Amino acid sequence: MKKATIRSRLILGFCLITIPLTVLLLWNSLYATKVVHSQLAVSNKNLLIIYMNNTDSVLEEINKFLYKTAKQDTNLISLSEYDKNSFEYYDKKIQLVNELYLNSTYYNTADVLFAYSSRHDELLMAPQQLVTYDKKQTIQAKLLELLRDRGFIQHNSQWMLIKLDQEYGLLRVVDTGYNSYIGAWIDLNRLILPFHQLSVDNRIQALLISNEGTPITKPFDPNLTGQMKSIDWMKYMNQTQQTYNIIQLKERYFLVDQQSKFADIRLVLMIPEKDLLEGLTFFKQLNYLIPLVVVIILILYLVFLQRSIVRPIQNLIQGMRRVRTGNLTVRLEDHNLAEFILINETFNGMAKQIEHLKIDVYEEHIRTQKAELKHLQAQIHPHFFMNSLNIIFNLAQIKNFELIQKMALHLVKYFRFTTRTHLSTVKISEEMEHIGNYLIIQSLRFPENLVYEVNIAQELEDYILPPLTIQPLVENALIHGFSVQQNEPFKVSILVEVDPQMPEEYILIQVIDNGKGIAADVLEELQTKLYYDSEEGHIGLSNVLRRCKLYYKAEVSLTFENNIPKGASVSLRLPRKM
Repeated sequence: MKKATIRSRLILGFCLITIPLTVLLLWNSLYATKVVHSQLAVSNKNLLIIYMNNTDSVLEEINKFLYKTAKQDTNLISLSEYDKNSFEYYDKKIQLVNELYLNSTYYNTADVLFAYSSRHDELLMAPQQLVTYDKKQTIQAKLLELLRDRGFIQHNSQWMLIKLDQEYGLLRVVDTGYNSYIGAWIDLNRLILPFHQLSVDNRIQALLISNEGTPITKPFDPNLTGQMKSIDWMKYMNQTQQTYNIIQLKERYFLVDQQSKFADIRLVLMIPEKDLLEGLTFFKQLNYLIPLVVVIILILYLVFLQRSIVRPIQNLIQGMRRVRTGNLTVRLEDHNLAEFILINETFNGMAKQIEHLKIDVYEEHIRTQKAELKHLQAQIHPHFFMNSLNIIFNLAQIKNFELIQKMALHLVKYFRFTTRTHLSTVKISEEMEHIGNYLIIQSLRFPENLVYEVNIAQELEDYILPPLTIQPLVENALIHGFSVQQNEPFKVSILVEVDPQMPEEYILIQVIDNGKGIAADVLEELQTKLYYDSEEGHIGLSNVLRRCKLYYKAEVSLTFENNIPKGASVSLRLPRKM
């Protein structure tokens, strides 16, 4: 699991403080807006209720007047009893028209009061003065059309919503029971006029909607007519659980409505939300800017943390890592905070002390290694010298002076090479020449029982290695593997090549013989490497490994195995590059 950092903890702490505050401010803004909406909804709803109650009262009064006239007015009742051309009919008609005009001044909400004789198909009208002649003619034609329809009259038991060209009106007709009728026509556009006084620059919109969701008056702002066609008014009606709605046109509108008791109409009031929240606009915008301000502050806070705390800590961590990798020259830069000044001074002083201490230890280690290397090389000389004396002794016993002379010549060359203790390295070709002298000396002792061959890859002839690295391997092959075999001499093969398994990294030196091989218990001990670690191990092999490791300062391996059907092979793997 990834560890937490100081930066992440500081950011987390900042967020734990700022995010709840931001959420609280936003919630407070939304709550304040909701409270304002609710209060305005109640206020405007009450206004609509008052106006609609007044309108309903007027409709009820007109309705009562129509019923009273239909039941008590003799002029209206007897209108269809007389012939159309009789004096009595004319007299009743004149009196009835006068009554209608007289009552139209009192019931001025009605644009037209009218009476109709179905027997004579005659319509008597008393319009208000503000009704134009053209409008009067249009209303008259519509009323005649409707009153001639007996089915319409029979189902006219309340105020009816009637479409007149592109406008709408309310119609109420009462039957006297004597083939005569009385009624009233109310223009809905005139009914909505009082709300024009509430609208400033046509910002507040009031309109009437039928119960089927059809707008029956136009908004004060003509630009809204097209936008309102996309509104599903039924969606916002009959919502008893909600006192207001918000609708989205080009701008958001606050909407409240109220149903009429006596007609299938609803009064709808639309107020731009921006106008309602005019006093809260700055506060609302400020709340919307808070998240952006918080983000900016967070960025500035992160920059401040990066420069003041995080970067010095990162520099300290990088310095510690470089010291761990061995770079003791690293030093931390100065800082303006007292705490980091103390930390940097302490770190720089510690790194300087470690650097001096490491140099002293390294120099002492080099001196120790050089002394040990010379001592190890010196151990080779008496070891081989004892073997050489043994060979000379054997030749002297058989009194072969020619071989003694030849052997003495090669011994001189051999010991000239081994006594050059000032040399710490030689070429592999020089090492092979030295081994040739050694094998000639050994072959002089066993002229018919010992043969050898040397194969060196041409690109490896100048390879550098410590002196007397391969010679002990050849010497051990002769000492431990040599046996006189009938019709087959003892053969030693020396092969130097690039390691086929890892050609870019190692070279491979193999000493192969066809002798008696390595005993199983000895081979097991050699393969476990305990043989070299013990003080009783073979001096030659142990020295080879230790000197190579000291010289190359890398992985060096020495492996043993028995060949099939006989013999043994020793493989020394050395780094190709230092």
